[in-house]
Amino acid sequence: MKRVFTAFAAICAFAAPASAFVVGECGPEFTPMTITEPWEENSQTFANGAIRIFEIFVDPNVASGAALGVLHPVPSDAGGPFRRCTAIYASGVTRFFGQAFVSQATAVYDASVGLIITVPIAFADGSGTRPVSFAVNQATGTVTLR
Repeated sequence: MKRVFTAFAAICAFAAPASAFVVGECGPEFTPMTITEPWEENSQTFANGAIRIFEIFVDPNVASGAALGVLHPVPSDAGGPFRRCTAIYASGVTRFFGQAFVSQATAVYDASVGLIITVPIAFADGSGTRPVSFAVNQATGTVTLR
């Protein structure tokens, strides 16, 4: 029984970082007013400018008010190109984290899933940074956690 518990605890420990984030549509807090300044340091483009990631900060008076935005193309038969805003939030009640280090983001292309972008994320609890990796598939217009 002790081995089963130890194995379960190890699995949960490795699963925790992946479950620390959720993907959803950008909420009303995603406006030009909430993009963290300076924009040059807190946004970055990939895929010849087709994909842009950026940090928002919804309340400068709280330590945990950041989220990550992804502007990306969506396929369209209506004469596009059109873009969608997808958000990456911390899971849990507050949804927000401390800071996204967008200037340190890296990307690699995988033909089976699209462009995989990794961004270091800090939480306000002082637990250090954790990477969030997500794939942007321009062919389907989706963003999925990796």
